[in-house]
Amino acid sequence: MFLKKLHSLTLKSFIPPFVITLFVSVFLFFLVQVVITYLDDFIGKGLKTFDLLKLFTYAWIAIIPQCIPLAVLLASIMSFGNLAENYELAAMKSSGLSLFKIIQPVFVFIVVLAGVTFLFNNFILPVVHLKSTSLLYDIRQKKPTVNIKEGIFYNGIDNYSLRVGKKSHNKDTLKEIFIYDHSQHQGNTIQTYAKTGKITTTADTSDLVLTLRDGNRYEENIESGNPGKHNLSQISFKQLQVNIPLEDFKLKRTNEELFKGNEEMLNIWQLDSVIDSTSRITQKRIQNLKKQSSELFYTRTASFMKLKTHYELVGVKNFYDSLNNQQFQQAVQNALNISRTASGNVDALENGIKEEENSKLRFLIEWHKKIVICLACIILFFIGAPLGAIIKKGGLGLPVIVSVFFFLAYYILTEMFLQLAIDGNMEPRYAMWMPLVIFLPISVFLTYKAAKDSVIFDITVYYSWIEKLFKKKPIA
Repeated sequence: MFLKKLHSLTLKSFIPPFVITLFVSVFLFFLVQVVITYLDDFIGKGLKTFDLLKLFTYAWIAIIPQCIPLAVLLASIMSFGNLAENYELAAMKSSGLSLFKIIQPVFVFIVVLAGVTFLFNNFILPVVHLKSTSLLYDIRQKKPTVNIKEGIFYNGIDNYSLRVGKKSHNKDTLKEIFIYDHSQHQGNTIQTYAKTGKITTTADTSDLVLTLRDGNRYEENIESGNPGKHNLSQISFKQLQVNIPLEDFKLKRTNEELFKGNEEMLNIWQLDSVIDSTSRITQKRIQNLKKQSSELFYTRTASFMKLKTHYELVGVKNFYDSLNNQQFQQAVQNALNISRTASGNVDALENGIKEEENSKLRFLIEWHKKIVICLACIILFFIGAPLGAIIKKGGLGLPVIVSVFFFLAYYILTEMFLQLAIDGNMEPRYAMWMPLVIFLPISVFLTYKAAKDSVIFDITVYYSWIEKLFKKKPIA
């Protein structure tokens, strides 16, 4: 009963900081990776609130797996540092419990969290990436909203050119309006002028509606039977409504099937299948190159070189001397053609193999990434929990500094080895796992020191040791 309450206490001390730090870290990553990065793509496009909320929700969900290791590290340092600071950890140890027994319930929670993270990365995250990437692509392709400035021709609408002399304070009433309509694709054949007017859009924002007053409309028509004869018609109006289509300014959704081949949109089994198929394609290209080398390039060369036995010559110089000028030129041209064909085929096959290898590399990196991030939670927990027990500080002071330091080190190592894998300087299976390999002995060392109640972070110990080292010995 006592042990059950103790485990409940450690869980209650860990889960609230974990939830809070996860929310804060996701929010900060969201600001940096989405809002700041793509801010220019959102401004001035008249996007619907629903579309923005949908994109932000997808982005928020996609960032969660990246922030779970940081939240585990920070929450473990804060929770166990708080227990150590309030001497609750010492009381537990004095009752005969080891550090491993104390952290056992939180460790079980972390293992379950790692499993849930893997399921999330494998089944939910690909769908979220697919929808967010598709929506973000459509938003970036969308044209900005119509922004007509005073005294300047606006050519942002296809087949139309607009100019407004002045705008009212509320900007819905226009003066000195010029509209040039090029929708007939026959030049500047339709022109409309108006003294005043109002600008609105239809309910579905598919058309720009200009209600014009006191103006003239000029239209030049070309007779079909007589291209050289033009007819000019003029209309004076008190009020005229002009509808200009805005199809290019609407958010057009792209078929999501076009993005499904991306590595981030596949689960681990689909990645395996793509990697295998890519390897088979690469092997087939290599076999084709060998076949062309042996059956095409060598055969054509050998068939010409049989002339050597016909002339029964031994030296190459005598062989060419025995040919007349026409035969020599033909031999040279034949050799050049064979070389060009061989070089072109080799270059094409080499480019194809490089493209397939780069594609395979991306899929391999994503395959390992889905697993590495889950195990990172466990290793970073065994760094955070013993650190909290050693430094004996809770709250948002020293634990935040220490956790951010370790997470930045992990993040920098991850990005460095990832770049090595992308550049092809290291195999993905080594590059993606190397940060965990580096952090594993650190976690083992810190856990061992915490279990032995080490004071490696107590500055006074080092100060007293240095003081003893430099203390002058009394002269006998």
